[in-house]
Amino acid sequence: MKRGWIRIPQKEAAARRVWMCALGAAAGLVLLTGTIYGAEPGNQEIPEEAAGSEMPEHTEKSEGIFPDSSETVESYLAELDFSDIDKILGEQESTKELHFRELVERLIAGEEIDKGWLIQEVCRMVFGEITAFRKTLVQIVLLCMVFAILYNFADVFENPAVTEISFYLVYMLLLVLLMKSFFILRDVSAEVLEEMMVFLKVLIPTFTMSMAFSGQITTAAGFYDMTFLLIYGMEWALKYMILPAVQIYMALELMNYLTEEELLSKMTELLKSGVAWALKFLFTIVIGINVVQNLLTPVIDTFKTGLISKTAGMLPGLGTSINAVTEIMVGSGIIIKNGIGLAAILAILALCAEPLIKVGVMTFLYKILAAVIQPISDKRMIGCISSAGESGRMMGKVVVTTAVMFLVTIAMVTAATTFHL
Repeated sequence: MKRGWIRIPQKEAAARRVWMCALGAAAGLVLLTGTIYGAEPGNQEIPEEAAGSEMPEHTEKSEGIFPDSSETVESYLAELDFSDIDKILGEQESTKELHFRELVERLIAGEEIDKGWLIQEVCRMVFGEITAFRKTLVQIVLLCMVFAILYNFADVFENPAVTEISFYLVYMLLLVLLMKSFFILRDVSAEVLEEMMVFLKVLIPTFTMSMAFSGQITTAAGFYDMTFLLIYGMEWALKYMILPAVQIYMALELMNYLTEEELLSKMTELLKSGVAWALKFLFTIVIGINVVQNLLTPVIDTFKTGLISKTAGMLPGLGTSINAVTEIMVGSGIIIKNGIGLAAILAILALCAEPLIKVGVMTFLYKILAAVIQPISDKRMIGCISSAGESGRMMGKVVVTTAVMFLVTIAMVTAATTFHL
């Protein structure tokens, strides 16, 4: 006996050999029983020409054994809590009539969205914003016309002081109107960003639970942590960096056109470029994290699911049944997950639709107004109005970029966790 080995008594070694022989005999008996079970007369395959009327009876028994996919989908939906999501959607004017579970069920059933109603709603929002903004537009046009008249009278009297005083009076009134409309755009943009954040916070638990139903447990855990980190990071960056930068840009632009020389133009260009680069950086970070995570975790979950299914399929007599039940349950989970993902995308679009239309309409009207009154107004007033339109465009870009980041995140996770059974 070599040093370090444990000495085993002969009786104990003999007992182990007996146990090994017994286990081998039991395994052989199980395999033999499965083979015989598959070859019993009652379980033999019946030729097609001799099947007769016995096949429908066998099919009916099989349908009674295996769960129906529709019943599995309903049971999964019953396990999910949509009350917080419906509460958040009900607090908003544009989504108060939207019920999330009903939307998921309609999407799963394959119902199409009424395109005529959608176009009608968009047109209603656009013309409603034009009507609401009409009063401000008329006031700005009147101010520009008044300044043009005062400017011509000042030229008649050849007194430059009158021209400067009249310009500053009209410019202060114009500044008040533009700042008032800008604050409306800022509040609308900040509100819709907050609504998206709150909606995603209540959506993530439900969406990750639906991912777990489809066997994507590792991906669900990673998505849960990553998305909450993304939400809080985006909320901090937008609230304390990007939105204040747009406000500072608007204030500096209005101050820049107080004098004939543009003393703050380089500063405003720097702020504008900084906001654009910050949005591009955030978008790149979000897409990069999603791509890296979706390259690995869904593959791990798919491998685990396939391994369990194939291992269960090796059991004699029960493998086919277990595989059928597994496919029904995992397939139903994938349907629920994809339905919730698509419903979440539509809900985010519904939340953003009206604020984006408001911001887009006001920005477009500012641009149109600056082009129309350019022949009759001072270039500094034209620059002031154009800067208000540019600030609105930057606000709209912030909202669109944020919405696209969340939409791409949901779409990429939904697509990456969908696999063929």
